[in-house]
Amino acid sequence: MQDGVGTLTTAIDNVKTDLDKAEGSASEALQPSVQQVKTAFAELQTAASGLTADNLKQKAPSIASAMKQVATATNSLSLTLTQSCPGS
Repeated sequence: MQDGVGTLTTAIDNVKTDLDKAEGSASEALQPSVQQVKTAFAELQTAASGLTADNLKQKAPSIASAMKQVATATNSLSLTLTQSCPGS
């Protein structure tokens, strides 16, 4: 399980880096939606902070809740992108 925790931590770090890049290249119209994703993702980072195989069961509910918030924010960004770029 410890390898899974390391993989999750690395994935979270990679997504954070990608979100920072997306924020820097997003148009002004997309900035609020990108910021919502970043805020939700920061909550996921906090929920997963200090995650170990030993405390996974304890942290799982807050991680799951944070993941739902990321999904909601990502869906909102996707909708904004669809509306901003019809036909793409």
